[in-house]
Amino acid sequence: MRILQLCIRVPFPTVDGGSIAMYTMQKALVDNDAQLKVLSFNTIKQFTKLDTLPESYQKMTGIEAVYLDNRVKPFNAFLNLFTNESYHIIRFVKRDFEDLLQKTLIANEYDVIQLESLYMVPYIVTIRKLSKAKIVLRTHNIEHLIWERLANNEKRAVKKWYLNLLAKRLKSYEYWAFRCVDAIIALTKDDKNQIINSGVETPIYIAPVGLDLSSYKYINRKPSNVIFHLGAMDWLPNQEGIEWFLEKVWPSKHQQFPNVKFKFAGKCMPDYLFENRSEVVQGDDFIEDSKEYMQSGDIMIVPIFSGSGMRVKIVEGMALGKAIVSTTIGLEGIAATDNQQVMIANSADEFIKAISYLLEHPHRTLEIGDEARKFAEFHFENKEIGRKLMNYYKELINN
Repeated sequence: MRILQLCIRVPFPTVDGGSIAMYTMQKALVDNDAQLKVLSFNTIKQFTKLDTLPESYQKMTGIEAVYLDNRVKPFNAFLNLFTNESYHIIRFVKRDFEDLLQKTLIANEYDVIQLESLYMVPYIVTIRKLSKAKIVLRTHNIEHLIWERLANNEKRAVKKWYLNLLAKRLKSYEYWAFRCVDAIIALTKDDKNQIINSGVETPIYIAPVGLDLSSYKYINRKPSNVIFHLGAMDWLPNQEGIEWFLEKVWPSKHQQFPNVKFKFAGKCMPDYLFENRSEVVQGDDFIEDSKEYMQSGDIMIVPIFSGSGMRVKIVEGMALGKAIVSTTIGLEGIAATDNQQVMIANSADEFIKAISYLLEHPHRTLEIGDEARKFAEFHFENKEIGRKLMNYYKELINN
């Protein structure tokens, strides 16, 4: 099967949840005998020199990329207020990419063209003109839902108004896009239900993010006194969550357990979060080896209040056998059981209670981590996810 994958950024190296989700999908398809071609933007924030990519990756994907400066520009954002367009979407419209796509479609035939996220939807018109392939939109998140939740949590009136405007425009575009494709891949059942409840009748298939679990070494260990968080800080829900944790939860924890340390890291870390660093609070920006970093503690906190889709870092944490404390929103799409494979907490008091329980019962920390690893092995094996998806694509093509 010939598959063309359109990516919003170069997925390798895998520096965040989005790149992991795109890369593991590529592996899942190729490992199940797909002939894959990748066209990508090469964004200014995560720019990658293609000739430095491993030869094996270049061979697997045949990747070509177009440079894109997709930074939010205040003047352009201001002018956008006087239009009806979504500012999120128009930042990914570039003639050079359309030219590359046209050249690729004229030279090759594909069975499936997979759009990695809503931001590749503007190129559907070009695809329809030049290809008979089935167009599939893979929704990493329900994008407008993230911005609605951010707006709901915002206290400042002007910013709240602006976030609501962004969410409204994005919602209109998103539901229009869902009706323009031949099928949708949702990462979670929650996202699928959200789309169906909006009245969209496009076929939807659920394929969670997978991992090559052999690369996540599960180490037998003794309990540590380290709580940690790892997540890209250019994603606003992560910023919101860590700011909340440091303000509402950590002071109580530190007073109750003065020897416990809290580590947090992620690319594009805002300077203001570094102001919280001390002997027991360690903040870092870019981490070279995320798996090694995550092995430094047993309790992983993921305070997410505005997200959507699946938290890939939680899946990675489970694969490494970590006891994870997260919110109901953070665990969307991960059907783990509270106090068995994870700990669920939705308020400061619940976070304090859950973390205190794990610190006071270290054997339970290890037991929950053991169960988390078993859960990951059963639900997130990458090649098996790819096998099932390829079977779905065969049915889609034949219909």
